[in-house]
Amino acid sequence: MDAGRRLAARGLVIGSSGNLSMRHDDLVVVTPTGLEIGDMKPEDLSIVAIDGTWVEGQYKPTSEVPLHLAIYQATGATAIAHTHAVTSAAVSCTCDELPAIHYNCLQLGGPVRVAPYATYGSVQLAENVVEAMAGGRNAALMANHGSIAYGDTMSKACDRLELLEWLCEHYAAATALGTPRALTPAELDDVIVAFLTDSYGSGPTEGTS
Repeated sequence: MDAGRRLAARGLVIGSSGNLSMRHDDLVVVTPTGLEIGDMKPEDLSIVAIDGTWVEGQYKPTSEVPLHLAIYQATGATAIAHTHAVTSAAVSCTCDELPAIHYNCLQLGGPVRVAPYATYGSVQLAENVVEAMAGGRNAALMANHGSIAYGDTMSKACDRLELLEWLCEHYAAATALGTPRALTPAELDDVIVAFLTDSYGSGPTEGTS
């Protein structure tokens, strides 16, 4: 449970808030409900089938199983990280989309959308988040709730979650000083062109200078 300890150490989870999962074929390993993510051991994890059936584990799976399964079914994700990190949760209460005030939002697929509020654990919340991630997004905010990101590894999912929190902190700091200027679509396109021309990394969604 290195990912849980990592997120706890960086202040992105407190106690049992948030959840993690990884998919292998038609099985999904998820964190259980009620346990502190930073202290979990491998034997504490639960396993569910892609249809939501609880397959194995001594503890009940997280209430957000519908959310995780919906993302797996809609994307090529193999790992998902979700937390109630303070700044992300605060920003999710104030806007419908996190403005592109820094070009690093391209690592998340573009300006991060805020999924409309729905009760935690509900099918409606799952549908709202999947819609917010449409069009190549790999992360989203959930209104009055928190943040979520996915990747092809748990490390990548956590990287993106941490980047989203950083972008939210950046936005919160900017709004405290005045009205932030968002980058235009043309300016973001220029960043992508520069990125491809300079051959950084492997693509605009994997990292920028």
